Amino acid sequence: MRNMVRKKRLKVLIYALQIIYVLSENNLIDHRHIGHNETVNASMKILFDLNAEYVVSSELNNSMSIKEFLNEATEFEQNELLPNDYLKNNDTNISILDTTNNDFVQKFEHISISSNELKDNQILSEDILMTCNEEDRKNVQNLTIDLVATEWIFLSWEPPCDNITSELFYTIDICLDSNQLCFSRNRTIVKDTQYNATDLEPCNNYTFIVKAIDKDLNSTGVIVTGATSSNITEIGDIQKLVAHTASSTIKLSWKSPGDYPTCVNHYLIAQCLKNICNNASITTEEYISSNLEPCEEYFFIIKAVSINNKQSNGVDITLKTNSPIIHWEPPEIGAKCIKYYRVTIDPQPKTEQVTGINVTISDLYACTPYCIYINAVDEDNNDGEMITIDTRTASTVSKSPILNMKEPIVTTHDIMLSWKIEKGNSNCTLTSLKAMCNATMTNGHGYEVKNGEAEVHIDSHIQDEYFTNSIIKNVSPFTTYICWAYVLNEAGNSELSKLISVTTSEDIPSAPFLNVTNITYSQFIFVWEPPSYLAGNLHEFELVFEGEICFYMPDWCKPVTLKTIKHFNGSTFIFEYLNATAFTYYTAKIKARTSAGWGSYNNDLVLFKTPAGVPGMVSNFSYSIVNNENNKNVLNTILTWGIPCSLNGILEYFNVFVDGIRTNYEPHSFTLQFLSNDVKNDTVITNLKELKAEYNYIIKVVTKVQGIQDFGIPAFKNISYPAGIPPQPDEDYIKSITIDPASARRTTTTATLLLPLFPNTNGDIIYYSIIVSRMNYNIPSSIRFNMTNNTNHILWPNISSWKEAMLQDFTIPYQATRLCWNPYPNSVADYGDMEAVKYTLGENTNCKEISSNTNKRIYCNGPLKPNTWYHVRMRAFTRGGYSDSTTFLIKTNAEIDIVLVSGVVFGILFLGILSTIMLLFRKCSIRAILRRFLHSDMSGSPVPTPFSKKKFIAHCQQFIDNPGKLSNEFQLLQTLSIDLQMPTNTACLQANKKKNRYSDILPYDFSRVKLEVIENDPNTDYINASFIKGYSGENEYIACQGPKEETTFDFWRMIEQYDINVIVMLTELVEKDKEKCHQYFPTIRETFKYENLTIKCISELDYRSYTQRTLVLQKENKKRNITHLHFKEWPDHDVPEDFEPIIHFCQIVHRNVTGNKGYIVIHCSAGIGRTGTLIAIDIILQHLRDNKKLDVFGTVYRLRRDRINMVQKEVGKSKIFYINININYVLINYISTESDRITRKNRRDSLWKNKEKYRIKLFYSRFNF
Repeated sequence: MRNMVRKKRLKVLIYALQIIYVLSENNLIDHRHIGHNETVNASMKILFDLNAEYVVSSELNNSMSIKEFLNEATEFEQNELLPNDYLKNNDTNISILDTTNNDFVQKFEHISISSNELKDNQILSEDILMTCNEEDRKNVQNLTIDLVATEWIFLSWEPPCDNITSELFYTIDICLDSNQLCFSRNRTIVKDTQYNATDLEPCNNYTFIVKAIDKDLNSTGVIVTGATSSNITEIGDIQKLVAHTASSTIKLSWKSPGDYPTCVNHYLIAQCLKNICNNASITTEEYISSNLEPCEEYFFIIKAVSINNKQSNGVDITLKTNSPIIHWEPPEIGAKCIKYYRVTIDPQPKTEQVTGINVTISDLYACTPYCIYINAVDEDNNDGEMITIDTRTASTVSKSPILNMKEPIVTTHDIMLSWKIEKGNSNCTLTSLKAMCNATMTNGHGYEVKNGEAEVHIDSHIQDEYFTNSIIKNVSPFTTYICWAYVLNEAGNSELSKLISVTTSEDIPSAPFLNVTNITYSQFIFVWEPPSYLAGNLHEFELVFEGEICFYMPDWCKPVTLKTIKHFNGSTFIFEYLNATAFTYYTAKIKARTSAGWGSYNNDLVLFKTPAGVPGMVSNFSYSIVNNENNKNVLNTILTWGIPCSLNGILEYFNVFVDGIRTNYEPHSFTLQFLSNDVKNDTVITNLKELKAEYNYIIKVVTKVQGIQDFGIPAFKNISYPAGIPPQPDEDYIKSITIDPASARRTTTTATLLLPLFPNTNGDIIYYSIIVSRMNYNIPSSIRFNMTNNTNHILWPNISSWKEAMLQDFTIPYQATRLCWNPYPNSVADYGDMEAVKYTLGENTNCKEISSNTNKRIYCNGPLKPNTWYHVRMRAFTRGGYSDSTTFLIKTNAEIDIVLVSGVVFGILFLGILSTIMLLFRKCSIRAILRRFLHSDMSGSPVPTPFSKKKFIAHCQQFIDNPGKLSNEFQLLQTLSIDLQMPTNTACLQANKKKNRYSDILPYDFSRVKLEVIENDPNTDYINASFIKGYSGENEYIACQGPKEETTFDFWRMIEQYDINVIVMLTELVEKDKEKCHQYFPTIRETFKYENLTIKCISELDYRSYTQRTLVLQKENKKRNITHLHFKEWPDHDVPEDFEPIIHFCQIVHRNVTGNKGYIVIHCSAGIGRTGTLIAIDIILQHLRDNKKLDVFGTVYRLRRDRINMVQKEVGKSKIFYINININYVLINYISTESDRITRKNRRDSLWKNKEKYRIKLFYSRFNF
C-alpha cells in the first residue's frame, strides 16, 4: 500500500509537470469538461499514509502556491520521481522547471481546472487507499486520464490484481464518441502501464478501452472517457455561404469551417446599412434578417468563434432588397369579365396593362406627388369606372456626390475636396453636403491623429447639377485618410461617395533627442532618437558639435577650430567620432529635415568634456652642439623644446631618452626628467653636456600628463656626434713602453724610441704626428680642431718643420712626420698584449737638402743634434681635434775621436781575423779554407731558417763538427734580443724591488702577470711572473721566479686568481748552499695557510727524476686540486746529464696540461734558464708532433719577446745546444723509421758508446761553454 501511495504521489507530480509543459507551449490548459467561461478553484486532496500511523492532507488551493505543493512532492526519493518506464514510453518531453521562478508560479497559479475533471480523473483519497477491485481482479486497475492537450491524451493504470507470472501486454482501443466508432487502426499494444494517445482531433470526446492480455488472461477491458483540449490557436472560416433576398427580408445559410468544426462555439454576424451596423450571435448555421427597406444594399460579415474565443477572419457579402409594388382588389361584380387593368400614372405619363391585381412601377421620382388611374377593361375592351389615387412617392436619399477633381488639394492640416452633386430621379429637398475624412494610417508620430469633417449648405433650388467645395480642417499632418461625402435631404443621407485616399502634407520635425556615450580622450559616440514630433519622411540630420580645449597651448601654435558639421541620412541614428581632441569641452546640437524642411535645433545643448589623453609631440624641438664658454675644448649639447600644441591634459613632466650606439663600443643610454616647473616661457632648455664622440644618438623627448599612464608621441632627433679630443693613453701603458734613454738604440743623429698609440674613445684616430724639440721646449697641446673645411679640404694645425726648428737650435717644436701620417702598419710593433709605435728619429739624411730646395714648409725626419737631450711627444688626431702625449726623453750620442775609434776598430778586426784563421787551421784543411774563400759569394742568412726533420739532424751534427757555428748563432740571438727589450717600470718601483729574487731578471710591463689589488694598494698587483705565448700563439704558460718567503702569498694568489691546475718546479729549494726557492708547497699530510687561502698535500708520488704531488687549494668554501710536478735532476746554470728523463718529464707535463685547460705555471729559480729551456722543448715537440719544421732559434727568440733573457745568457749556449740535442735524440730514438735508425747506428754509437767518456758536461766543456 505504501508503494501505491508513493506512485499516486508521483502521478500528481507528473500531472503538475505536464501542466507546466502544456502551459509553456500553448499558454493555456483546457481539459475535458471545462466550459468556455467555466472556472473553478483547483482543490486537490491527497492523503498520504506515513507508517500507517496518521494521515496528512495536502491541499492545493488559492492559499497554497504550486511552489509549496511541489516542495511537498519532492519529499519522495529521487529515483521515484520519474520512473524509467515513464521516460521510455512518454513521447512528450517533460522539463522540470525552476519552481523558484516567480513567472512559473504565477503562470501555474492561474490554471483553471473544472470540478468535473477532478471527478473524472479520480484523484481521490479513496482510490489511493483502495488496494484492489475484488469484483474484477483480471482487469486493469485505476485507469485514469492524467493529462490532455489539443491532440493527445495521456493515460495510466495499474496492473490486474491477479498475480500474472507470464509477460503481460495491454491493448488500447480509441473510440470517437460522436459516432461511437472504435478505430482498430488506433489499437496499440504496450507493455507499460501508461500510454500517450496522439494524433487526436481537438474539441472531441474520446473513449479509451484498456485490456490486459496474457496467455492465461483475457480481460473484458476498462473504459475511460476524455476530451481533447479546445485550446486551439486559430479556427477556419465558414464554407458554402448561400443568400435569398426579398423586398424586406434576406436569408443566409452556410456550412461549418473545414478546420476544427467541432471547436465552433457560435457565429458572429454583422449587418450594416450605410453607416449603421448591428451585431448578432447565433449557434445555428442559418440567419434571417427581416423588416428591411426595399431597394437597399445591405452588407454582412460572418465569423466563426471557437470555444476558446478564437475568431476566424470572416466571410463578407453585399445584398440588395427588391422594389415595392402597387396592389388593389378586383371588382366585386364582373371580376371574371375583366380582360386586364389599365394603370396610368401622371404627371409622368406612363400606362401599364396588367392582368393581375398588382403592378410594380419603376423609374419614378422620389418626393414627387403622382395621380394613379386604374380602369378595368373587359373582354370587349370597355372601360370600367376609373379609380383615381393621389399619392406621393416616398422620399429617398440623393445620389452620392462625385469628386470633381483629379487630386484633392491638401496642406499640413487641411483637405479640400470639390464635389459634383446630381439631382437625379429625386425631387427631395437637398439640405447639405457632408464630407468626412477618417485616418487609416499615419507614417509619423508625436501627434494625435484627428479625423475631420465638413458640412456645406446646398441651395435646394438646383436643377440638375451642383458644384461645391468642402474643406476639412484640423486634420493631422502626414496621415493617410479615407475621405468620402454624402448628401443630406429630407429622406436622410445619400449613399457614400467613392472612397478617396488622401495623404496630408508633411510638417517640419521637432529636434531629435541627442545623447553622447563612450566618451574617451580620442573618440565619442553620438546617439540620437527620431524627433518626438515627426510628421513626414525623415530625409536628413544635421549634427553640429564644437569644442573648446581645456589644456594650455603655446602662442606659437596654430589656433585650433573644433567645429564640425555632419549630415546623415534619415536612417542613421548613431555616429562614432574618432578624431576627438582630449581634455576638451564639447557642445553639440542636432536638427532634422523632412520634405517640409528643416526643423529647429534642440534647445538644450549637449555638453560634455573628453578626458585627458596621450599628449602630442613636443613643439619646436631642436638641438645645437656648441663650445663651452669657459672651455672651448668642451662641447655642450643644448636641447630645446616647447610644450606640445596638443598637450591633451595637465602637464606632469617631460622625459628625455638618449640612446647612442657606436660600432664595437658599448651603447650609451640615459634618461632625464623635467617637471612642469622646469618650463620657462613655454619652453624647456637643457644642456646634455658633451656626449660620447662619434656615437650615433637618437634623442627622444616625450610628454607625460596627469592621469595618463602612457607617454605622448615622441619627438626624435638623430645626432651623429662629432669626434672629440683624443684621450691620453693609460699611465701603465706609458710606463710599459718608456725606454731608458741610455738603453735605447741611438747614434749621434738618431734615436729609437717607443711612442704610444692613443685609444679611440673620443673618436677614431685618423692621423698621428711626432713632435720633437730640445728638452723642456716641447709644450703639450690639446685642442678641438676641425680636420676638414666645408669643401672637405684637409686642414692641419700650424707646426714648425725640421728646417725651421733646426735654425732655432731645436728650441721650437717641429713635426718629424709627414702630413696625415699613420704609423700602421710599418711603424707599429706588436708585442702581443699591446702595440706601440717604434720610430727612429733623425734617420732622414735627405731632409736638409729637400728643405733647402723649396720655400714651402716640408715636414721630414731630419737628423738630430749630437749629444743632445730631446723631448718627444706623440700627437694623435681625430676628426674633431688633436692631443699630445706625455713627453718621452731621448738623447743622442756624443761625437768621438775618429782616429782613436778607427785604430781600436781595426785592431779588433785584425785580432778577430787572426783568431778565425787559427781556428780554421786547427779544424779545417787548407782545401776547405780555400773553398770558403773562393766561394765567398755563397748565399746565406745569419738567421737560421726552420729545418725539416732530416735537415735538423744534420744541423745538430754541424754543431758537433763546428762549435763556432753554435757560438755565432747564440751571439746573433743575443744581438737580436737587444731590440726586444721593453720597459720594466713596475718591477723597478721601490715597493716592488724587494719582491724580485734577482735585480736583473724583471718582467716586462706589457706581459707581466697582474694580481688583483688589495685594499686599493696599487703595488699589490705585482709578482715577478710573465705570460708566455705557446705553440698556439696564445698565452699558454706563466714563467715566474721561484717564490721568496715574502712573495709566497702572492704566488698562491696568482694560482687561485688564474685558476691554475698544473705547477712545474725545475729547481731544488737549496743548491750549492744557496736558497733557490722558498718552500711554498706542503709535503704529504702538511697544510699551509696564507690568510684566506689553505693549501694541503693529499698525495705525493716520488719517482726517480721527479716527484708528483696533489695539492688541494681552498678559498672559503671553494676547493680544487692542483698537480705539482717537481723535476729534481736539473742543476742551476747547467743541464741534465741525460736526455730520457727530461723528455719523459715533458710528456708527463703535457699530459697533465691536456687534461686541465688553462695556464701552466713553470718556475726554476730566476724563471728564465731552466724554465725557458723546458718551454722551448715543449713547443718544439709539438711542432714535431704536427710534422712541422723545427726552429729552435726562432722559438727561443719568441720566448725572449715575452720575458727577458729566456734561456739564460750566461750558459745559454749550453742550453740551446741541449735543446737541439734533445730534439735530435727524439728524432733518432722515437720519430725515425727503422731504416733511418740502421743508417745512423754507427754515428750514434760513435757518439754515445762510452757514456762516461762523453758525459754531457765534458762534451760542453770541450767547446769552452
